Amino acid sequence: MSAPSALLSEVQFQCCICHDVFSEPVSIPCGHSFCYTCIASLWGDSTIISCPKCQTVFHGRPEFCENSFAKEMSEQIRSRRQSGVTPLLARFVSCDVCVMERKQKQAEESAQTFIAELEEEIRQLQKKRQEMEQLSHSEDHAHILQTFPGLSSRPSVRPHSDLLVHSDTCLGAVRRALAGVQQQLQAEMEKLSVQDLGRIQQYAVDVYLDPKTANPWLTVSPDGRRLQDGEVEQDLPDASERFDTAPCALGFTTGRHYWEVEVGDKTAWDLGVARQSVSRKGVVTLSPQDGFWAVCLRNGWEYRACASQAELLCLSKRLQIVGVFLDYEGGMVSFYNADTKTHIYSFTETPFTEAVFPFFNPEMSYSGTNKSPLIIRPASVVYNSRDLEDITI
Repeated sequence: MSAPSALLSEVQFQCCICHDVFSEPVSIPCGHSFCYTCIASLWGDSTIISCPKCQTVFHGRPEFCENSFAKEMSEQIRSRRQSGVTPLLARFVSCDVCVMERKQKQAEESAQTFIAELEEEIRQLQKKRQEMEQLSHSEDHAHILQTFPGLSSRPSVRPHSDLLVHSDTCLGAVRRALAGVQQQLQAEMEKLSVQDLGRIQQYAVDVYLDPKTANPWLTVSPDGRRLQDGEVEQDLPDASERFDTAPCALGFTTGRHYWEVEVGDKTAWDLGVARQSVSRKGVVTLSPQDGFWAVCLRNGWEYRACASQAELLCLSKRLQIVGVFLDYEGGMVSFYNADTKTHIYSFTETPFTEAVFPFFNPEMSYSGTNKSPLIIRPASVVYNSRDLEDITI
């Protein structure tokens, strides 16, 4: 019989994004194929490009190659569907009536189960939307951002990863509807994030680098705002407050304070806050247990929060200006993309018990790359006020 192979062919020529037969199929370097519209829409303007099927990461956006064989087979499948003979029915043409009825009953039960799962998923999305509407009236926006951490990552039309996805021609519309609800939630989150950052920027202060803490290989500009690899070790006293690794810090102990740092085209850096008593000699480990609350960039595109276990941050745009907000009494350190006014990550419920300092690590210049400095933005640029206090230690 040829029917089983016909069924197998249809499965092979389905896009894993829309779960329908290919439409204008294209292939990417890892060998997997997708609908052109699906893969182009999924990647969008993202700077981190990966295959949604095997998770292979590409450095730069790969070229699409038209898959003419998949296109031809997909057209044949559609033609067979329009003629009224589906692969599922074709499989049982030679079978007796009893087998057909049993298989049909199983298919109907599977369909009913799937419909119930979809209805439950829609109810959960509607519940989240109601919660969002209630939280939108709250002033505690940081709590809202922590309540919905998944919305800051790449949008997904299937929030329940363990939910079985059945292939059927009608499901594309359902998934688009679910994606629409997700996009509405994302839009509400972006509005709250803009309001949250606007409220925080009233605490903008001028922060200056303390040369006494800088590693001898680093250079601090005369205005105390630029820090970079000097590529030559300076003959400086090995004071107790001086780091003999990359970071340099300067800060304050109490209150609420916000500052912004230009990271530009750098490929590696660390930013955050550190306790006064952190070890400044030897290897430095960035974690709250070691007195550091920071986010970092490595390899030009890997953003991570340096929590107890490092957390990969899925950002849709490359960071150019990073905002840091310290609420000492509230025990919170938050990070923002100052360009897009979106929240990146927050360390919460942190009981500070000693002085806390802004922390900077420009990382070293690797064979001429990553030479750009970290630049602290003046408070007057961050928040237009003449009453802001310059804080130095």
